[in-house]
Formats: sequence, structure tokens, C-alpha cells
Amino acid sequence: MRTLLTCCLSLLLPLLILLSCKKEGEQLTLSNNAAFSGTLKASKDSITLSNANDNDTVLRFTWPAVNFGKQLAVGYTLQYDTPADTAGANGWGKAKRLAAGTYALSYGFTGKTLNSLLNAFGIPPGNSSQIVFRVISDVPQYNGSASSIGAVFSPAVAVKVTPYALSLYVPGDYQGWDPGHAPLLNPVAGSPGLYEGFYNITGSGQQYFKFTSSPDWDHINYGDGGSGTFSTDGNAAGLSVPDGGYYEFTADLNKNTWKATKTTWGIIGDATPGGWDNDTQMTYDPAAQVWTLTAVLKQAGSFKFRANNAWAIDFGIDQSGNLRYADNPFFPYNPNLNNLSVGADGTYTITLDLHVSGKYTYSLVKN
Repeated sequence: MRTLLTCCLSLLLPLLILLSCKKEGEQLTLSNNAAFSGTLKASKDSITLSNANDNDTVLRFTWPAVNFGKQLAVGYTLQYDTPADTAGANGWGKAKRLAAGTYALSYGFTGKTLNSLLNAFGIPPGNSSQIVFRVISDVPQYNGSASSIGAVFSPAVAVKVTPYALSLYVPGDYQGWDPGHAPLLNPVAGSPGLYEGFYNITGSGQQYFKFTSSPDWDHINYGDGGSGTFSTDGNAAGLSVPDGGYYEFTADLNKNTWKATKTTWGIIGDATPGGWDNDTQMTYDPAAQVWTLTAVLKQAGSFKFRANNAWAIDFGIDQSGNLRYADNPFFPYNPNLNNLSVGADGTYTITLDLHVSGKYTYSLVKN
């Protein structure tokens, strides 16, 4: 029996030694000298954006790989900012980030996408502005938690970009949340980042809507940021008004603020039945999208269009006879306007058309 046991042990011993000496798998190694092996490169150093190059790849960045160590997955993120925000202890504090992806070594922009991003970033349309870009490289964690491995930053590259002004689309409850058929909030001429317009919101009770930078949901949409501000988080809740009605909408993309003011319209002045003490109310025609009134007007007098029976939002006319705001909280006060008048006493049909954002008109037709 002892002989059999000894024989078995003599046969197993080499096998145990072989198993104990089996080579371990390759271990992950971390480089303490990780860095970009070359420079970040831009395909252009100056770009003018327009509708004509919306669908073209107008700018592409390329960069060399960073090696954090064998078998470590490496992620890349493109950052952009204004030069003034990149200096000091808080440098790049307002920068925006665009995930390029794991192992990605390039990132391209179509004209439409770059223009939308720069408009949302408050870059003035119509002017050449310098934008700086850099790439962040890191080791992403499989569970999304912060990496214990420090990120590596490429040197910055500057590109001069001239964006164009966007219109904001206003999809919402009142029109089936369809940005492709939503009305436009046009940019205010000469005031980059400002938008204003009037829309009739149908329905009763609280009505939700959003602003979008394109007639789709594939670009920037502006939801509720709280306290009258926007959020560019696509998952943010909708903006809202408390009830249906005819609203003036204003948006300031420089400050990410917005406002909706419900309005009714009338005329006031010594040419009107109510004089300067009482507004003569107009009626909204939803089919024609205009405000109308038939009233007796006097030649020996003048009048203005006024909202909400108050001197907060009102129109006069400029030297060319075009409607312009005299008072509006969103615009500077304009003291250089005339009142409206008629050439003869009589009954007139008066029409005020505010349905095209920023292009407001009126007509006076003697009956």
C-alpha cells in the first residue's frame, strides 16, 4: 500500500509543479508620461458660415493618439471656448465639450451644427470671432464613474469663425410638437442673440412649448432652466404659458433668458373714438392672423397701436412709415417716432399684422 501511494505521489508532483509555474496573463500597465505625441490640427483657420454650406463638413480636427499604457482604452473629448476664458486659475471654465469617442482621432462639424453651437454659445452672428479648441484625452471607466487616471490636454488651436443668425422655431402643444411646421422667432436686426415675435397659442390651461435651433429635434432645443432661463439640455422640461392667448415671445441667447407676454391690441389717440384716455379695442382674426377694427377716425388727430391698455408695448411709425416700437421692455426706448394719422375724417378698417416675426405691418382702408 505504501508503495502504491509513493508511486501516485511521484506521478502527481511534476503536474503540480507545472501548474504552479504556469505563466500569468499580461497585466495592465499605466504610463506616467502619457501625452499627445503631436499637435492638434484644424482643417481651416478661418470659416464664414452660411446656409450654402449648412450640410458641408466645414471644419475637421485631427490629433495623434495618447498612450496611457498597454490595453487601456483611451477616450477623447473636443472642447471649445473663447480666448478670454482660457487664462488663469479658472481657465476653460465656460468651455463646452463634445464627446469624440473611444479611440477617435478626429471630429468634424457640418456648417449647420457649428453655427447652431456658436449661436447657443453667444458668439455674435455676422462678425468674425476667434474660437479656441483643444482635445482632452482620458481613460473612461466602464461604469461611468470618474477616472483615477489624470486627463491629458492638447495645446489649443484657434480658428476664426463668422456665424450667421439663426431663427428659433417654436414647437409646442398648440401645434402638435412639430418643429418642421412651427412658427419662427426671427433674430432682431442689429442685436446679435436677441429674438422676438408674436404667436397665437391655442388651447386652454397651461400650454408647453420649446425653442429649437433648427426645424427638427436633431440640434439644440431650449427647455426650462428655471427662473425665466433656458436649458440646452435636450431632456429639460418644456417652457410654458399659463393659458392660451396671443403672446409676444422674447429670447436672449446671450443671457439664456426668455419671456412670454400675453397681449391684446387696440388704438389710442385723439384721432380715435376714445381719445388719449381710452383704448379702442381690436379683435383678433385667427384665420388671417391679424388684429382688425372698424372705427371712425378724425383727420385732426393722431393715434398709436397699444397693447394691454398700457404704455409698455406700443408702436409708432418711422420716417418711412414703417411700424417701430416706441416702448417695449425688450428694446431701448425710441423717441424718434411719429404717431399715425389719416388723410380725412371717416370710417376706416384698421388692420395690424404681427404674424411675421420682426416684420410688422398695418393698413388703413377708408370705407
